[in-house]
Formats: sequence, structure tokens, C-alpha cells
Amino acid sequence: MDRLRLPFKWRGQVVRLNRAPTLWASLAMLALLVLAEWYSHLGVSLGLLYILPVVLAATVLSRRNIVIAAVACAALRGLFVTEESLVEQALRFFMATIAYAGCGLLVAEISRTRRVILSHYVQLRAEQRLRRRLERQLRLLAESSPAALLTVAGDGRIVAANRAAHEILDMTDEGGLQGRAVRDFLPLLDDALSMSANLDGMRTSASTWGRRDDGSTFPATTWFSVYEDSEERHLAAILVDTSEEVRARESAHFDDLLKNNRLLAGAVSHEIRNLCSAAGVVTSNLARHPAIRADPDLAALQSLVAALMELASFNLRRQTPHAAHETRLQTLCSELDVIIRSDWDDIDGQLVIQIPADFPAVHGDRHALLQVLLNLARNALRAVQPLPQPLPQPRRQLIVSARMEQGSAVLSVRDTGPGIAEPGRLFQPFRSDSDGSGLGLYISRALMSNQEGSLRYAPGGEGACFELHMPLAHAPLAETLDG
Repeated sequence: MDRLRLPFKWRGQVVRLNRAPTLWASLAMLALLVLAEWYSHLGVSLGLLYILPVVLAATVLSRRNIVIAAVACAALRGLFVTEESLVEQALRFFMATIAYAGCGLLVAEISRTRRVILSHYVQLRAEQRLRRRLERQLRLLAESSPAALLTVAGDGRIVAANRAAHEILDMTDEGGLQGRAVRDFLPLLDDALSMSANLDGMRTSASTWGRRDDGSTFPATTWFSVYEDSEERHLAAILVDTSEEVRARESAHFDDLLKNNRLLAGAVSHEIRNLCSAAGVVTSNLARHPAIRADPDLAALQSLVAALMELASFNLRRQTPHAAHETRLQTLCSELDVIIRSDWDDIDGQLVIQIPADFPAVHGDRHALLQVLLNLARNALRAVQPLPQPLPQPRRQLIVSARMEQGSAVLSVRDTGPGIAEPGRLFQPFRSDSDGSGLGLYISRALMSNQEGSLRYAPGGEGACFELHMPLAHAPLAETLDG
């Protein structure tokens, strides 16, 4: 079927009539009316129909031309009225001109208004399409952003959050942040919302601490702004987890600290090695006497000298690993008992060693392990000394026990002191709240890491508990025990 050709064309959703075809159609309509009145002799005036060409032409003509067209149609109509006086013809011509021009101008205004409305409608539709496209792009950008994006309502509830926000705040359910209180995760943002209303439009950044859904904390940097939306305050925030940056900064700071203290540490370790060499000569001379060769105090003294030599040659950067070999925890704890028993007896304390006789050997450096145990025992001794005496039962205790866990050995060292106030700062070097140099636990952890082990703080229970995780000397034996 051939496409119907109309005297107007569509531009988007707006109908725009073509001027020339519309005018020709109006002239043709006017000619038909004139011919009908000329040849028909109906005796009935067709004057009312003369308004149709004017109305059609009014859709494309200006106001002035509409009036001219109305005058022309009124004049043509008057040619076929001959039975009236001149005054009547003049009045009829005047009234017809007013009627034709009024209708034409009304149609022209309606047509113009319709075109304006349709034009606005088309513009609105285009803006809606553009807005939807921009919303999709912004949503895609927000979801692919590595930074957390949050929108918070005036009551402190999260109304929008991207995927990165769920990952940083450890929310496994997609959309689980919606409706949650932002104070549970970032108290700083809730405080910013609750500030005075005269701070509307506030834009700032801050470094703070966030809290994940599992209760763990992390350092974060946030950029946020407060704005008004429908008479309600909202807050938009960008959040970045700066844990890696903080670790890198602290590591660089500690490297500088090590660099500045390397000369002092070298001088001190040199003096310690000299003293250890002299002590080693003395212990060697004592070992030649048969009467004291088998004395356990001499063996403990030799272990202390060897441990001091290891400590004096220890480098905080751990360039080379310690010489690890098969070590029995029973023997190691026996040496520990000989060394620290008298200190615990002096404070009416109790040293409890619970190592099964058949506990398998571990793979580690005996001297380094002894140094770690001595450091933990010294810390425990300082922790229990302030406890009041006498007590109905021994409360100043150091309990050393061993167990198997996932194919490795765990040596637990627990005291009955007041516990640890700030576990997060335990292994930081040069702590100001430490009674000593603040390096003991840091070096102990480094010693354990240097022999494929680890030193961990175990929260819960009475006092403080530290665990030494060590690989077994014989892996098949570990599998047998676990089975």
C-alpha cells in the first residue's frame, strides 16, 4: 500500500503543517464553494461554509494574513447576495469578516498552543530518556567504583549503598545495608547529620575508624557532604578503607626507626656478645668438672648463654632464618622451669607445666623458643605481682600447656593477672605503656615467624593467654594424632 501523503509532516511528536499544500487546499476549498454557489442556485446561503478555508489556512498563516483571508472570504460571499440593500450588505460583510477572522485567529492560537505543548512534551520525553541513560551510567559507575558510596537519610538510616560499601563493611547480603543505622558502621557520619541545620551544604573530608558487620574495626578516609532534599537533610559519603596505607606508613616509619637505631643496636649487641663469649668460656670450664657436669642448673646456664648469643646476633629484618631442628617441648619447659621457678616462688606463685610425656616433637629453634617463653614468663610475672595476698587459693599462676590443632602444635602460656587492656597494641614496638623497652613481644613474634611459626594473643578467659603455633617435626605423626 502506498504511503498516504498528508499536507503536514511529523517532527518527533510535533505536527507541523506544510505551508504551500495547506494554502492550496484552502484555495481549492474556497473555489469549490464559489462554484457551488455560482451554479447551484440553491436559494440557501453557504456563507457559514466560507469559514472552513479560513480555519484551514489559519494553521499556517500569520495573524495579519488571517484577517486578509477573512476579508477575502467575506467579500466573495457578498457577491452572491443581491437582494439586500447596500447598508445590509455592508453590515453582513462586516459581521462575516469578524466571524471569519475570529474563528481563524482562534484556530491559529489553538494550533500554536498545541505545537508549543507538543514541543515541550517532546523535550520532556528527550530529557527523561537522557536522565534514564545518565542514571544507568551513574549506577554502573557507582557499582564499579572501588570506593564505598553511601547515602544517609536525616534519621541516620542508610538509603543507598554500592557493592564496594557492602564489601568494605563485610555485608554478605546484597542490599543488606539499606535501612541499617550508619552509626553502627561510621559514627562520624551520624554525628555530622545531627549537627546544627545552619551547616547545610557542608562538604569536608575526615580520617576516622569504621566498624564492620562482624565487629572488627578498620581505618578509613571519608569525603562527605550534607544537603537538603524535600525539606529533609541527607548525607552523601565516599568511603575508602586505608588499612593498607596505614600498614605501609607504619612499616616505613618503623624502617626509619630501625635505621636511626641501627648503630646503637650494633654497639649493644657487640657488648652482649663479648659478655656471652666470656660466660661461654666459664660454662665450658665448669662443664669439665665431673661433679657439676650433670647439674641441671649448668644446663640451664648453657641454654641461657646460647639464647643470649642468638638474641645478640638477631636482626630485626630477619635476613636469614634461624637453624630450626627437632625440639621436644618437655625438655624445653623443663629448662624454663629451672630458670624461672625461683622467681615465682619468691612471690608465692605457682608454675604449672602441663605437657604430655608423649607429645610429639616440634620443628623449631630451641634457643629462640626458650627466649620467647622467657619473655612471656617475665611479662606474666610483672602482671601477677600486684595481686593481693594472702588469697584462699593460689592465684599467681603461670600455666604452660600444649595441644594439637589442625596438624600443628600449640603451646599455650596463660597467667592469672588482670589481662590485656588494649590487645590491638600488643605487638607494636616501642610501646609507651610498656614497663620495659616495648620490644619484647615484637621480637618474640619475629623469632616465631622466622622459624615458620607464629605468636598470637588468645582473648577470653582469665588473665592473658599467648599461643605459640609451631609445625611438627614429623608430619605423618601429626596426621596419626589428628585421626
